[in-house]
Amino acid sequence: MDGQQFLDRVRENERTALERLGSDKALLAATGADLDTDTVLGVLAATELFHADAFRRWSEETDDERVAEAFATAAETAGDHADRLDADLDAVPDESGVETGVGGQDGDGERAAAGLVGASLVLDRILLQAVNFFVNEADERRADLIRAVRSEADDRRDAGLALLADLCESDDEWERAATAAEAAVAAAYDDYVATLDDMGIDPKPVC
Repeated sequence: MDGQQFLDRVRENERTALERLGSDKALLAATGADLDTDTVLGVLAATELFHADAFRRWSEETDDERVAEAFATAAETAGDHADRLDADLDAVPDESGVETGVGGQDGDGERAAAGLVGASLVLDRILLQAVNFFVNEADERRADLIRAVRSEADDRRDAGLALLADLCESDDEWERAATAAEAAVAAAYDDYVATLDDMGIDPKPVC
């Protein structure tokens, strides 16, 4: 397996979850149906702040210089996103972040797979809907901000794939990494479904 095969496998195995996480119900779940500018930005900022903290901790816990550098860079980028999103708020809401499956992983490969790849795939879908939200609000400036964050989240995913290519020296290591990435996406989707169920909203798309 290589990086592209890894990404293709995760996307294929979690196709339904990723499609639904990118539906128009994504922001309803993320914000508790409180669809206003500050809440949307606040949820995204809280998500990236959580990522920054997790990546910084992982950077400090590894003995591998390559892993430490990759997670330190990811932490810096996520922290910058949180700052930029917070700075654009009219009022700072008390919001928790979106579940992206980050947390509880052990081992450099599993953390890279879940945190840098799996979580980035989830975040990409949520950010797509955030772009659409601001476009519909005729707020092109904030839509451009979210587009920039989304592009840099994709860069984080690609950095994760490059790191996995360095770390995974056997099929078993690739397999463990793929399982970790898929588990992160599945955890995000399970939380999405549970949240919509609690709101009385069917998480399945209307055909």
